Amino acid sequence: MAQKDLHQFTEGMYPGDAVSDHVLLIQHWLHDMGFASNIYALRRDQALIDQVLPVESYHPAHQEQCLVYHHAVGSQVAENLQRFNLPQILVYHNITPPEYYEGSNPALSAQLVKGREQLEQMRDRTILALGDSKFNELELQSLGYRNTAVLPIVLDESRYNFPINDVLEGQVRAARPVLLFVGRVAPNKRQEDLITLLYYYRRLEPNARLILVGSLQNENYVMWLAELAKSLGLKDGAVTFAGHVSQQDLVTYYKSADLYVSMSEHEGFGKPLIESMYLGLPVLAFSSTAVPSTMGKAGMLFHEKNYESLAEAVDVMVHNQHLRDRIVTRQKKRAQSFLEPNVRQLWVSFIRNMEFSSVNNRM
Repeated sequence: MAQKDLHQFTEGMYPGDAVSDHVLLIQHWLHDMGFASNIYALRRDQALIDQVLPVESYHPAHQEQCLVYHHAVGSQVAENLQRFNLPQILVYHNITPPEYYEGSNPALSAQLVKGREQLEQMRDRTILALGDSKFNELELQSLGYRNTAVLPIVLDESRYNFPINDVLEGQVRAARPVLLFVGRVAPNKRQEDLITLLYYYRRLEPNARLILVGSLQNENYVMWLAELAKSLGLKDGAVTFAGHVSQQDLVTYYKSADLYVSMSEHEGFGKPLIESMYLGLPVLAFSSTAVPSTMGKAGMLFHEKNYESLAEAVDVMVHNQHLRDRIVTRQKKRAQSFLEPNVRQLWVSFIRNMEFSSVNNRM
């Protein structure tokens, strides 16, 4: 294959972000395959400023025949790339339905609408469309994308070999059981349902707590959740908004909690699900969107939000050690599918099977 330049483009690059981690790993794989491959983004966190170039600095070289674009939101990057009329490999990380944000963040809602419009506009110049879950691949196919496949989010084992933060572990385990959810605090994640579940579960376990790890940028929603917890009488640290945490602290939360619970109603993939599985934390999750395909036959899924029944299920999963051991064993086996060597092999096969020259001639 003559192609030697294959650059990646995305809206933003941030430490600890699942899409950003995915982009960085793909760059490493491309370098190992002999490609010159830069990362270009509109927004760059200061911590990644030396690894990511500003998108406006990109100018295609004469020999370039293709590029890689990661799509997850309405983006000026997608519009800029249209000017170059290069075929692209699309990596689709899903776009949250905009109606989830109409009340709390109208600007983001409009950006999500734009993202869905762009997804249709990019179809004709996309030579390979990769969803990071089967759910995302099916969405691409429903929009008329023809050459599709699944390239899962990667679980890089090196990021989970941190020693426990002993101080944090002591704080987490000071009062138990501890329910954990990881993900930005956002309406589609339904943190209000987790708070409601905690209210019911504390009838069985008065000391039970809920820890929410993830970005608190949606301030209106965060404030509303805090008021909800207060109105339910959940005081004295019953609900903790931990915000964005270091990788070491994230691993500590996973290893110190008693159960991972997700009430999310829209997931394009759900990386915290596989992190929980890998680190030995049993998972109880609402069976929505990409969750079933990510979990496979691991963990425990539910289809209705009956809080009294769910509180009983939580109690069983927390205290029944035989059940926990069975769940953890199956989850760890499932997590192997997402380890870096396995996903890397998929990516390499996709790239080696591309026929850039013949595709370029058809553009």
